[in-house]
Amino acid sequence: MSSIKKVAVIGTGVIGAGWIIRCLAHNKIVYAFDKDFKLKKNLILEIKRTWPFVKKLFNKKKLNLNNFHFFTSIEETLKDADFIQECASENYSLKTKLMNVIGRYSKPKSIISSSSSGLLPTRIYSKCKNPERGIIGHPFNPAYLLPAVEIVPGKKTLAKNLNLAKKFYKSISMNPIMVKK
Repeated sequence: MSSIKKVAVIGTGVIGAGWIIRCLAHNKIVYAFDKDFKLKKNLILEIKRTWPFVKKLFNKKKLNLNNFHFFTSIEETLKDADFIQECASENYSLKTKLMNVIGRYSKPKSIISSSSSGLLPTRIYSKCKNPERGIIGHPFNPAYLLPAVEIVPGKKTLAKNLNLAKKFYKSISMNPIMVKK
């Protein structure tokens, strides 16, 4: 069982929303970040729209939106998170800058995972403080339904952090696929 209880999801598009829904279904406290506060309403509508399927899939009785917190400040989003799931667009410049910010404002031992499908983790985490905690955690879509997640380490990723990520993903009913290249 994973000791990770508080998850920050950076970006609330399709992938971010999927992670948020899956984490809520597994009683995680979720801190969601997006620059536009208006997206909170859309996100809550998506959580409620998908909940009948999620409820049946994971045998849940009810949705606990008290575990959901939405922020427009990345610093506020990150400060208490044990695990960070970044879900920004597939763009090296954007992700590298974002990882620099995430590295500065997150707890030093929190795991940072990027939902990237084709970018190299070593490059994404090149400007991140403590890059040994950075991985790729790429889900199959939609993340709230499909249980597969590819985990890819960077050159500096520590084995203990890979194991923590693997345990976390298993705790939210994911089947981690460890990718070496």
